[in-house]
Amino acid sequence: MQLAQRRGATVIGLASEQNHAWLKDRGVIPVEYGQDVAERIRQASGGHVDAFIDTFGDGYVELAVELGVRPERINTISDWQAAARVGARTYGEGAAACAVVLGALARLAARGELEVPIARTYPLERVRDAFRELERRHTHGKIVLRP
Repeated sequence: MQLAQRRGATVIGLASEQNHAWLKDRGVIPVEYGQDVAERIRQASGGHVDAFIDTFGDGYVELAVELGVRPERINTISDWQAAARVGARTYGEGAAACAVVLGALARLAARGELEVPIARTYPLERVRDAFRELERRHTHGKIVLRP
């Protein structure tokens, strides 16, 4: 979201009502997911959606197509079957895990131009607890393991 905003994008985030304030604090237009979500996104976007990033799966690639997003502008990190059906992209975090990209991100963070929110830290011996929290998919930031 932050990198898209840096490039001038208006970012809309699908979330439950309890997460809307967190999104608004970061300059994101929150939209409640659920029934009629396509219409709420159209209203929030002024009727035009240029790109769609799916980090959850469960029908969001199809939602992007319904919103008129071109397949090459849809990216999912979890719904590879839907991506294959419509010709969407499946770039995950690994695609950017190179020294050049990570160095650029680190410089932005060091200058305070990129927030890296930490949801919670765990000692390494509580790695199972960390994964349980991650599996709930409702954190505001990264989960960090401390050695």
